[in-house]
Amino acid sequence: MARRKNMKRRRVILSNTFHLIRENGMDNVSLQMIAEKSGISKSLLQSYYPHKAKLTNDIIRNLCNTLGQQVNNYDMANSNAPYARTKAFIYTIAILGMHDEGLDRIISEAFVSNATLDNWGVMLNDWINVNHLFDDVDVDVEEDELETGIAFVTSGIGRLYHDCKKYHLSAEALADYATSALMFSFLHCSSREIDRALKEGHEIIESADIEVVHRAIDTMFDEGKEIFS
Repeated sequence: MARRKNMKRRRVILSNTFHLIRENGMDNVSLQMIAEKSGISKSLLQSYYPHKAKLTNDIIRNLCNTLGQQVNNYDMANSNAPYARTKAFIYTIAILGMHDEGLDRIISEAFVSNATLDNWGVMLNDWINVNHLFDDVDVDVEEDELETGIAFVTSGIGRLYHDCKKYHLSAEALADYATSALMFSFLHCSSREIDRALKEGHEIIESADIEVVHRAIDTMFDEGKEIFS
């Protein structure tokens, strides 16, 4: 009973924090605001989340998990196309941020600090591992090299995401750069393999219903949904 109550309160706190940041931006949301919206004292809130950074990390973790589930549900997300699915995952993050001001506040915040940037890399790597994306590829994928590549690509995505207007980048162009860099520099894929992956990734993207993804994000902290905290 106590554990259930604990998780229920965490769910409420995460949901309220998510919506406050989405509406106001991270810098304009305080622990006191979160506590008041959650109907608890600040001291009780801090017994769950001593620092706002922990809250941010958990929100990003749940957002990433939700996005991964949605990419897996895309009609053309063939399990035998790991590079293409990676492109679709990156595209989904970018397209949501570029077209939703509230989500942009959260995604941008995730690319600001090293801690949250590291989280994106860890979560992208976890998504790849959980879905066994590279288990059946023709080339040997060294785990250390893959992790290094993801860390490098995540940093690059963050910089390009911030400067996408400056460089006139679309969400798909950003995803193409990131996927190509990972495949060529770290997974030693040929130009033909890269071209095929980007084409297959485009087909997955074309099958995506971003409104469905939006609804999944809007309800990711609802009762009955699995949360990570």
